[in-house]
Amino acid sequence: VPQRLNTIVEKWKPGTSECAFKYYFYNKVDEATVPFFHPGPNDDPKEWEEALQNKPAPGMMPVLASGFTAIAERLKNQRNVISIFNQRLHEINNCLDSILSKHDLDWSVKMIEARRKHEVLRRRTLVLARKVQVLRNRGYALSGDEDELRIKLENMEKAVQDPAVNARLDELWSRLIFLREQAQFLKDELAKKGLGDDQGLDGEVEVKVKKIVEDYEKQLQHLRKECELIKKDFDEYEKDH
Repeated sequence: VPQRLNTIVEKWKPGTSECAFKYYFYNKVDEATVPFFHPGPNDDPKEWEEALQNKPAPGMMPVLASGFTAIAERLKNQRNVISIFNQRLHEINNCLDSILSKHDLDWSVKMIEARRKHEVLRRRTLVLARKVQVLRNRGYALSGDEDELRIKLENMEKAVQDPAVNARLDELWSRLIFLREQAQFLKDELAKKGLGDDQGLDGEVEVKVKKIVEDYEKQLQHLRKECELIKKDFDEYEKDH
């Protein structure tokens, strides 16, 4: 009987290799460091190799969790990671709100002013074109300066009416809206996964969430560059006009 009791204790004792209450989770690691991982002192080499063969994705390494304490510690770490992701999502949302507000309060006003200036220039150009046509009909030849001015005005008209400018602004606006909706969706999904007392995200989901957040960061940086380029083009346009 004492031997059987000791056997039962050993199977529920986390620090022993005979512990029955154990499970292999997976952590994401740098693929270059994968060859340096080996079974730990409490790992059964056969079970560890089997867990390694069944890893859900490249770069995932098995980690043994024995007993309630190890499970609770992993859940705690997962909640900390979720908290970091939520904080990053808040930063992304705040940045998107700032960009959208700048577009509404700044760019919209500048675009209206640019359209007004364009309309004024268009009317002046039409008046000038009428006068030039009258002179042509009377047999007057255009001087070199006048012909150069005509070519410059035609080029300005083509540049202002270029559909690529409006298309670029529409694309930027659509991407901002899409990013904002995706960030809110991901935040809601993380909240659903992270608020449960007896649930945690497995390693595969953690990797997917991390990749999505990193992709959002890259897209946000690209949008910032796009905004800077558009602002630069608009400033140059204002200087020329």
